[in-house]
Amino acid sequence: MFGRQATRPTSGSSASTGSSTTTSSSISAAYAKYEADSMSAGDADSLVPSFAAMNPFAKAGRSTGGDGERWQPVLGMYHSKESLYFRAAVGQLLQQAHEEISPTDLEVRANTPEFRVEEGDWVAHKNQTKFALDTPQFLNCVARLPVSLIISDQFISHAVQTKLVTGFLRKRGEKIKAFKKRYMELDGNMLTYYKKKPEKHGIPLSCDEKKLVEQGCIDLDKVSSLQPMEARSEPFGFLLVTTARTWVLAAESEAEYHGWVKALCGAVKFNAIHVMYKRQFQLREVNAQAITDVRMAVTTSDTVGEIVEHIFNCYKQALDAAPLRPYDPTEFRLKITGYRDYMIDRYRVMNEYVHVRECLMRKKTIRLTVVHESVIQETAMLNLNIRNNIQLGTNGSKNSSSSNQFEEMVESSRSNSLQMTTLGDEWEQPLTDRSPAIPSGSVQQPFAIRIHRVLNIPRTTCMLKRTSEAATITRVELASASVVVRIALYDGGQLLENAVIETTDVRLKLQHNDMLYVEWDEPVWHEFNIDVCEVTRMMRVQLTVLGVRKPGGSRASLNGPEKILVTGINAFDVSSTLVQGQLYVRMHNNLHSCIQGPVPHVVLPNEPLIQVEFFKFDGPIKFDWGDIRTSASSDRPHRSSIIQTNRSDMLHKEGWLRKVGNYKSLTKWRKRWFVVDQSSCTLSYADNVTTARKLITLRNCSVATADDMNQSFTTAPVNSGTRRVRQTWCFKVRPMNSTREYIMSADTKQTREEWMLAIQTVASSGTVFSETITFDETNPEAPSFFEESPRADSPGEHGKCSNMTAENLKAQESRRHSGSRSSESSSNQRDPVLNELRRLILMDPLFRFSLYQKKQLWDHREEFIDLPAALPRILSCVHWEVPSECEEALSLLPRWTVPDHQAAYIELLNGEFAHEGVRNFAVAKLGQMADTTFSYFLPQLVQAIKFENHHVSPLALLLIERAIKNPNQIGFDLFWAMKVEAHNDQYRERYGTILNAYLDVCSSKMRAILKLQDKLFSEGGMLERICQSVKAKKKDGAAEMKRAM
Repeated sequence: MFGRQATRPTSGSSASTGSSTTTSSSISAAYAKYEADSMSAGDADSLVPSFAAMNPFAKAGRSTGGDGERWQPVLGMYHSKESLYFRAAVGQLLQQAHEEISPTDLEVRANTPEFRVEEGDWVAHKNQTKFALDTPQFLNCVARLPVSLIISDQFISHAVQTKLVTGFLRKRGEKIKAFKKRYMELDGNMLTYYKKKPEKHGIPLSCDEKKLVEQGCIDLDKVSSLQPMEARSEPFGFLLVTTARTWVLAAESEAEYHGWVKALCGAVKFNAIHVMYKRQFQLREVNAQAITDVRMAVTTSDTVGEIVEHIFNCYKQALDAAPLRPYDPTEFRLKITGYRDYMIDRYRVMNEYVHVRECLMRKKTIRLTVVHESVIQETAMLNLNIRNNIQLGTNGSKNSSSSNQFEEMVESSRSNSLQMTTLGDEWEQPLTDRSPAIPSGSVQQPFAIRIHRVLNIPRTTCMLKRTSEAATITRVELASASVVVRIALYDGGQLLENAVIETTDVRLKLQHNDMLYVEWDEPVWHEFNIDVCEVTRMMRVQLTVLGVRKPGGSRASLNGPEKILVTGINAFDVSSTLVQGQLYVRMHNNLHSCIQGPVPHVVLPNEPLIQVEFFKFDGPIKFDWGDIRTSASSDRPHRSSIIQTNRSDMLHKEGWLRKVGNYKSLTKWRKRWFVVDQSSCTLSYADNVTTARKLITLRNCSVATADDMNQSFTTAPVNSGTRRVRQTWCFKVRPMNSTREYIMSADTKQTREEWMLAIQTVASSGTVFSETITFDETNPEAPSFFEESPRADSPGEHGKCSNMTAENLKAQESRRHSGSRSSESSSNQRDPVLNELRRLILMDPLFRFSLYQKKQLWDHREEFIDLPAALPRILSCVHWEVPSECEEALSLLPRWTVPDHQAAYIELLNGEFAHEGVRNFAVAKLGQMADTTFSYFLPQLVQAIKFENHHVSPLALLLIERAIKNPNQIGFDLFWAMKVEAHNDQYRERYGTILNAYLDVCSSKMRAILKLQDKLFSEGGMLERICQSVKAKKKDGAAEMKRAM
């Protein structure tokens, strides 16, 4: 990106070397850099304002003395009003978390993670009786006692002493398939072979001397299978299978064969041993030969405390057990051997732990280690630095005193809980405006904006080139001499009606830094056909700089205006205050879009920026529809047109299809513009949108698929990466009392289904009068028609429609005079429509409903309350700019049927549902998920942050809250899921703000581990540098690459 590369020299150097030094990356250092740069002379003083003038909140928090100690995973971040509000919300969240859980307990959770299964977790297998939480089962277990409890004069270790196994075996060559006798040495997990026994004059050679005569070695950790040899000629042969080679070995006698195979079974992985050897030698998955090991069987319905007592009892009952020092079983906890996974709650059932359930599912032996609680507490206090020279012992009496002192520290830590983090004091600074606020619902003035100038316009635009292997961004020279700014209003990603205005074109001028700029000498106020009282909380202003083609024609004239820069501004800021006055906004390159998601809040003087001005009122205007006047919506006729863009009383569908002539074998498929119109009950088609159309009467016609005419074809057959096999999807329409079949084809199966459904709906419903006539209560004789959605129909068609429907009108009047429709008949007519809508909802979640179908969904919304999958479809029909409909939609949420799992509410977090009430409801439901299940959906939830209007959102705060309370199960995944998104220039500010705030409030242990991981695995980290150095040795050959590794 042209802007980002120019702004990261100071932080980029540290990132490229993998340094974790925070002095140059702190906010103060970055701010000082721009203060120094603002002293440069030239036109910069007259065109580009200073960094401090454009970013009034950038200096917030500089008073904290912890800048040098802070580690920020996303460098070069500056404070804005958005970031300060977010940090204020995180600070309050941290206080609430500390009221519930002390900082010491949070530190203990970080050091000793517990991966537990809750009742609502998917891994609880609620519907499977065999693996349910309340179903007890037996599980093989190997437990390990602490060495400090065993009384022995000899050195005690958990490790099992391995014996050196030597002898001769016959080995078959890799190329020459003959067996040769070799001397073998099995030491640990390495099997080394020599031509003869490595000794000289009967004295064994040293290790260095052995290396000189070594013929080869086999790494037994890489063996995937140890199996017997099937050849009858070698009854004592066996195979060692690796990914690189299959080693064939054979012994001379049965005794040697059994000795070598048994020794190898103890060196290779248990799942690599052939089942015959497992049965022959009665092998077990876990080797329990150490003096501290105990082999037993446990019941998953027992608690952790009961298992600890059972371990001690089994050890004391062993015949060769060593005596133990005095101990109290209630002071011990369990740890999964080889994992950072603990079982600390003495009263929690074993079946409620993730690792236990994994062992049950895979039928594996669980390995446990008994740990004293003082070890856990000591680690937590070391990380919090609150030990105060407390010496923790290991025997029973000292452990009791240490435990009491630890409890005193827990209580004292609650008072200074915020001192345990590096959040700083900027989050406590009040940002509220003390002047009285004006409700937005009472402001009857058009929303207006004017553009002053655009600065730092680059001389090139970005172009995305996609290949079969990757997508690359290239720079193309600017092909425009003048530019305009397009101002568009969006609400929830949808463009408002009549909400696009373009400024006058202004010629580009040269700037001092070899960039370009434009300036309007007399800026004009651009008023939209929408009042401030009608502006929604989520409305967004997108500003797009478009290039005007050069005189004489150019590349820009071929594909319309040349998009150069784009940015967005929220109509209401994070404090729900309407934006007013002049401001500078940073702009992104032409590959971005700002109709949804984050918008820039920090302006950098050397990046593209735009100066805009909003109308200035007498005071701050807060979003509030409580005082909106009932006449406001009726005074502005454009509101009805906005509503009809979302729903329509009439079915009207148009688009491109391919059609074949009457003589199928003699004619070709030709592209035609088709229109289905319910008002005229016709299907029309033409060569293009503007030419005269031919009509097909749809009343009582038949529609069917024509799969026998489907064709397959290949697109972009350049290579295997770009080649795609496509298929046409054909269907046919036969009018009533006609022998001709009109055959059409769509590009996709869903498109075909949409067209067929639209034609069937029009064919069965008939004309406009059959569905859209109502009668005025004051004059029941006079029918009133619904207003149709706008379309380009010829006057002749309306006259034809009136003639065609005269008979239906008489039928309606006769029914009205004979009696009104009964509720039963109305229900019978409505049932087919509702059943079809239900079928479509359950058939495909990606099915696109037409405006007519959305009207039916909204009118019969109460009929779908029992269908959870219908909730997103109903919400997509709402006019969120109408307060009454907004309240009605929000009232449906708590009454809707709950889905089978809370994960279904993730659909309500996509960009289509921007209303805060819907998103708050979805987040509240998702917050009910247990941690294990919640962690499964972290990638989707992190992506959903892109659709939030502001940094402060219930979703972002929920993620941080869960990461604080469960750092190991949520925190690690959350860190890396947001870290990768911080590399995107458009989302860097949002994810960087969230990520830096989380690192300021997480535990000390988490911060240390994440800092180490970031140093190793992040972009430009140690692992990448090692890979690059090894890759650079490729030209020197494979041997040099191995040496470098």
